[in-house]
Amino acid sequence: MTTRSIVGALAAAALAAFIPCALVLAAPDAPPKPAAEMSTLKVFDGSWTCDGKMEASPMGPAGATKSTVKSQVDLGGYWQSGTVKSTTAGMPGAMEGMFHMTYEPATKQYVLLWVDNMGGYARSLSPGWQGDAIAFSGDSSMGGKMMKTRDTFTKSGATTLKHDMEAQIDGKWVSTGTETCKKSGATK
Repeated sequence: MTTRSIVGALAAAALAAFIPCALVLAAPDAPPKPAAEMSTLKVFDGSWTCDGKMEASPMGPAGATKSTVKSQVDLGGYWQSGTVKSTTAGMPGAMEGMFHMTYEPATKQYVLLWVDNMGGYARSLSPGWQGDAIAFSGDSSMGGKMMKTRDTFTKSGATTLKHDMEAQIDGKWVSTGTETCKKSGATK
């Protein structure tokens, strides 16, 4: 081994030892905390029962719906997570889905992620509450087709939420369904 390669190897070893030490020294004293804006999503906490109506759309036929929703603050307070189980008259079988909501400080947007047992998924964004309503708009995949969707949640007191669902079809926003949810108790 030449002197030049020994010096190079020592320099590389010193650099490899320095980088982890520098990262440890630069690490904060405490883990980061969830954004304060997460507190506005606590309205979704609890167990809910919902009654509504789906409109005929690419997502399925029209029919009365019944749903249950369980939602709670999750993953160290960084997420609001929940499950949804729903039946719609005229549809074979129940729909089951999961959602996760958070606040992204870098973009100053709320984020809603959705997945379900019919292969659907969505990522939607919201600037936040406008009075008693928060609207999430984004891209959804349903039945193998991508479409623009919007979900608007309107609170009425501490125990009632209205959920309006829309999709952009042929360039126009149309209602795909609406439901009213009543809080039936807190989740653990």
